[in-house]
Amino acid sequence: MESHKIIEQARALGFDAIGIAAAGCLEQDDHALTRWLAEGRHGGMDYMAREPRRRSRPQLVLPGARSVVVLAMNYAPEQAAITTGDRFEICPLPVFGRVSRYAWGKDYHRVIEERLSQLEAFIRDAAGPGTDCRSYVDHGPVLEKAFARQSGIGFIGKNTLLITEEFGSWVFLSVVLTTLELKPDPARTSECGSCRLCLDACPTGALIAPYQLDANRCISYLTIENKSEIPVDLKSKLNGWVFGCDICQEVCPYNAYPKPTVMKEFHPDQGAGPWLDLEKVTALASDEDFRAAFKDTPLLRPKRAGLQRNAKAVMDCRKETA
Repeated sequence: MESHKIIEQARALGFDAIGIAAAGCLEQDDHALTRWLAEGRHGGMDYMAREPRRRSRPQLVLPGARSVVVLAMNYAPEQAAITTGDRFEICPLPVFGRVSRYAWGKDYHRVIEERLSQLEAFIRDAAGPGTDCRSYVDHGPVLEKAFARQSGIGFIGKNTLLITEEFGSWVFLSVVLTTLELKPDPARTSECGSCRLCLDACPTGALIAPYQLDANRCISYLTIENKSEIPVDLKSKLNGWVFGCDICQEVCPYNAYPKPTVMKEFHPDQGAGPWLDLEKVTALASDEDFRAAFKDTPLLRPKRAGLQRNAKAVMDCRKETA
């Protein structure tokens, strides 16, 4: 089976960039992950430390895997980029908190998984009996960004995010592992040059060096995956972010002119949008109320306790600076 048939079908399903990588071991990325885990940079994300060798070795995930089909879907909304802190600094009460751009609309897992299933079925049908596939949307044991770099659809920037030429880093990544042997595309190398805007802009110093992230200090981690209280010395640096953070993406030159997504599910009117009324968040009295308020959106991830913790932290910061 030729790669162009898979690429054509993937584009028909709504994927914006597609590349092919060989399913071999990524030795350098494996070493980098091992060191990152040993240094405790993953914070409380214990799942990252479970069988880490599988993440760089697709054949340990899907026996007989020969190729990795890497897919990127643009999620940038039509609304122009928001300058960090704009509304947080000037808004009247009730206080609003910022939401990371990827979470403005519907939960991308639901949107993409449905299309991945269709792509898997297409590959199996077109390739014939004996072809196996397994797909993931950033929740499987696969280094998506590393394989995306290997597939040529983008490069990994100094902010540790995958950056594509056409869509910047405003993309969701997913992969299809397959036993089908496909011709790999040429890999990309970093194109950041001497730029260090993302490192200088990070308010918490989470980007400890180019291409190195300490999740323990990252606002996205602290407000989403973190199950504990936000450290006192970092609370004052949230900059109004109640769910996630886009600072290192907003300052990136590759993201200066985002191309709007054609996926209506990612539009702000399909979910929480860019701002949350923090008084309403803290007033949610039950888990049922919380699930109803954020149904089918990524904001369910930190659960009610986590989102209310974030809301209170942002509100406290605003009181202190008022």
